[in-house]
Amino acid sequence: MKKIILTAAIATVFAANVSAADAPKELNLGILGGQNATQQIGDNQCVKAFFDKELNVDTKLRNSSDYSGVIQGLLGGKVDMVLSMSPSSYASVYINDPKAVDVVGIVVDDADKSRGYHSVVVVKADSPYKTLADLKGKSFGMADPDSTSGFLIPNQSFKKDFGGSVDDKYNGHFSSVTFSGGHEQDVLGVLNGQFDGAVTWA
Repeated sequence: MKKIILTAAIATVFAANVSAADAPKELNLGILGGQNATQQIGDNQCVKAFFDKELNVDTKLRNSSDYSGVIQGLLGGKVDMVLSMSPSSYASVYINDPKAVDVVGIVVDDADKSRGYHSVVVVKADSPYKTLADLKGKSFGMADPDSTSGFLIPNQSFKKDFGGSVDDKYNGHFSSVTFSGGHEQDVLGVLNGQFDGAVTWA
């Protein structure tokens, strides 16, 4: 059932934009940045194969080093579609050009039957940090300014809890706040000692 719904939804988007005679032969599928590029391409080969078969197109996987690359791809017409686009990234596109993006919503249950995801703060397991208060005066990593779980949600939470903004390190609560470029980089930054704590999703 999900396969049929997904194919029908995407076909509807295509049909709204082109006539049958001008049906696209290529689908440029944007992959949000912030993770290992080689792994991203490998992980999405099954998605490429699915679209190639179901839509009779040659799907090109277009990944970027950061969220902004996919956003600019949509705005510039270089990317046709993005899977799992974050609300923050969608808003960035919509604010610049409402006609550059449409939403095709598909409900997908996780293996544990939950829906959605959460922002979480990670620290080394053997660190003394148990709460955000413990990270006062410590270095902190954020994923990307266009990431919902990696910046937008924690940013609002930190502003409420500590005041200030990312520019003043939330009233100096943290010694530094750095955008690492993505969730994977945040976690690696903690493991490698670049950050005492960082935010990612779960």
